[in-house]
Amino acid sequence: MPDALLDNHLTFLAAHRGAVRRSTDAIEVVGESEEFSAWIPLTPDASLPTGASTVRLVPSSGAGWEERLAAAGFKAAEVLVHMEAPAGSAVGEPVAAIDSEADAVGFAEVQSAAFLEVGEPDYDWWQKMFAEQALKNYREPGQSLYLLRVDGDPASITLVLRTGPVAGVYAVATKPQYRGRGLATRLLAQARRDAAGGRLTLQVVEGSDAERLYLSLGFRPAYRSPHFRRP
Repeated sequence: MPDALLDNHLTFLAAHRGAVRRSTDAIEVVGESEEFSAWIPLTPDASLPTGASTVRLVPSSGAGWEERLAAAGFKAAEVLVHMEAPAGSAVGEPVAAIDSEADAVGFAEVQSAAFLEVGEPDYDWWQKMFAEQALKNYREPGQSLYLLRVDGDPASITLVLRTGPVAGVYAVATKPQYRGRGLATRLLAQARRDAAGGRLTLQVVEGSDAERLYLSLGFRPAYRSPHFRRP
């Protein structure tokens, strides 16, 4: 079965990115966008679905999968690193979770500005999806969506999702013009407060600038989750 850190991540995907279907030997993530869809084996002898195009491995997948996937035509892709940091005390003023539709729309505005390029394929689809997901989730009791404004303008965001003793950090983003002001650091401090007495986790792409940043902030790798894709 999935460990507590992976379970938190799957709960986020089910709430914000699509659907998660679980069985005793595998997990299927069916994303609203193909890039979020994946099949995750939970045992060494799980049956690889014929139509699977992305496979993610986790510690419980067991040995032998890289060879099986290579034989089936899969190529190694990115590696997602599940990281963990000490939770609890944090400096600075607490940040209140958003509690209005206006702030949910502002949350999605920061996501679009931070993660999308105007004119890129599916820009309108992503912008609409970000807004729909923020409006759907900001009232959910297991989630806290945080937004900092600068002179009234939505500037920086993060989301904390709680599953049992685990608090997962997602959607850390700041508009380009407001970067370097410590806004994301303040929001991560709030995430540490949210995780007091439990575990604080997030996921980054191995070798990325984000991984180096979180290492500098005290996060440490818990385990690697290699991705494999079939052309």
